[in-house]
Amino acid sequence: MKKVFLLMAAVSLLGLNAAYADTADGAKLFSKKCKMCHSVDKKRTGPALKTMTTDAAILRATIADGRKIMPKYGKKFDAEQIDALVAYIQEQQK
Repeated sequence: MKKVFLLMAAVSLLGLNAAYADTADGAKLFSKKCKMCHSVDKKRTGPALKTMTTDAAILRATIADGRKIMPKYGKKFDAEQIDALVAYIQEQQK
């Protein structure tokens, strides 16, 4: 329930168009940089998006700082790109 409320608050603050743009940009970024190791619903080298945490802070930290064999992307992606990826991952989990 808390996650739903936070998501609704974020969408209302950012506007629906901004949320859509983040998801679309996240999809492009995912396709270029992530899909070689991740799939939406099947495990590859990395976990499937549907099995990842929905916690935005953990997703951001994992993308920026890496985890296990996943490399760090904090210097390759800016905060906006990381947020777009997080939005895309969360959208795929619905």
